[in-house]
Amino acid sequence: MTIHKKSFHRPFIGALAVLGVISLASMSAQARDLPEIQEDVFQVANSGAYPPFSYVDTAGNLVGFDVDIAEALADRMGVEVNIQTSPWNGIVAALAGGRFDACICSMSVTEEREQAVDFTDSYYSSGLSIWVQAGTDDVNSIEDFSGKRVGSTLGETGNQWATENGEGKWRNQTFQGLPDMLNALTTGRIDVMIADDIPVYVALNDQDLAIKEVNVGELPSWPAAIATQKNKPQLQEALNKALADIKEDGTYQEIVDKWIGEGVEFD
Repeated sequence: MTIHKKSFHRPFIGALAVLGVISLASMSAQARDLPEIQEDVFQVANSGAYPPFSYVDTAGNLVGFDVDIAEALADRMGVEVNIQTSPWNGIVAALAGGRFDACICSMSVTEEREQAVDFTDSYYSSGLSIWVQAGTDDVNSIEDFSGKRVGSTLGETGNQWATENGEGKWRNQTFQGLPDMLNALTTGRIDVMIADDIPVYVALNDQDLAIKEVNVGELPSWPAAIATQKNKPQLQEALNKALADIKEDGTYQEIVDKWIGEGVEFD
């Protein structure tokens, strides 16, 4: 299967959770801007469960598109970087609370998140997609989700969309990452999967999965950007400059070619 140029997505936390994050951020004693990071190590988070953007390979190494982006940005900024994993549904709270300096994790920019963290310039756009088993012929619209088991990743924008639109019409089931959700779809534990499109396309290139995408009409899309703690202007400026630099010198496209596919261009 050939990956075509598309826009695609990444993650959410609910309004109540965001309010808690805001309170946590206001109490943080560990907030760091660029000068403090330069004297220490740049602490970066991702989920580690979102291939090909971040995942643990068979040798136990954290790898992926966002891992390489983080390393390239740190190199341009002249800082040492430590990339760690954190459960997706708590990653904004961990960032706002000072555990990390940034989340380079394909995070979608949403109004809810902007209450808790700041975002850099976007480094690609993202959107939702709908998937079913290959032999399924009774899901052709959102109305056809009625009564079905609909899977999404906990904390992602797909989970937000499923929760807000389900209204008791279907049964939402949540997962910790795309691999588990794909397994649930292919084994029949869920009937419908809501996921970011590009990661699924890449999975289809790597595996023989008997699933198909369903066009149910227009779905939400968001810009993906790097999240930082609130009010860190020097870090924000350095990250935006580093992003511009790696796009200009070809490093960004090399990372896209490596992890997503040659010839793919992100908007």
